[in-house]
Amino acid sequence: MLKKKLRSDPTIRILGCGNPLIGDDGIGIHVIERLKEMHDKLPDDVELVDAGVCGLDMLNLLEDVSRVIIVDAIKGAGDAGSVHRFSAEDIKAASSANAFSMHDTSLADVLCISEHIQKMPEQITVFGIEIGKADEISLSLSDKVQDSVDEIIELILDEISIMKAFELYGGDSSDCHQMLLPS
Repeated sequence: MLKKKLRSDPTIRILGCGNPLIGDDGIGIHVIERLKEMHDKLPDDVELVDAGVCGLDMLNLLEDVSRVIIVDAIKGAGDAGSVHRFSAEDIKAASSANAFSMHDTSLADVLCISEHIQKMPEQITVFGIEIGKADEISLSLSDKVQDSVDEIIELILDEISIMKAFELYGGDSSDCHQMLLPS
């Protein structure tokens, strides 16, 4: 797990999940790398974390921060490269049978365990990117998933702006994302 702290007390932590050796499964890591390249466009209190295929280790990454954005590969019914936004509640309500993650311990499992053993962040937002195959060794993303990276970056920047606004004025930005973000 690699962290890039822009400040010692982050209020927003962005976790990129996945295995970069398995092509599209590494989309979360690719997004974190792109965000590191554009760190000057991020607020100082944003922390970028290459979370890899962290499983239960993610519990540590949910501590000591008020807001978390998770970027991960999903395999559902959508087209490869399509981007979906979920709340923590959406994830927990879904089946933990790999509906939201390609890894051994599902994100739903981690979130359910976390709320029983530690203080949860005020808000968790998940951007899931539909992938095609995740069974071939490759350092590259497929064309369709690669084409979605710019969209994901814009959605993350928008999410950060909304989180920061609600941080200043109080409240939970998860209630307004439907009004402000494109679906």
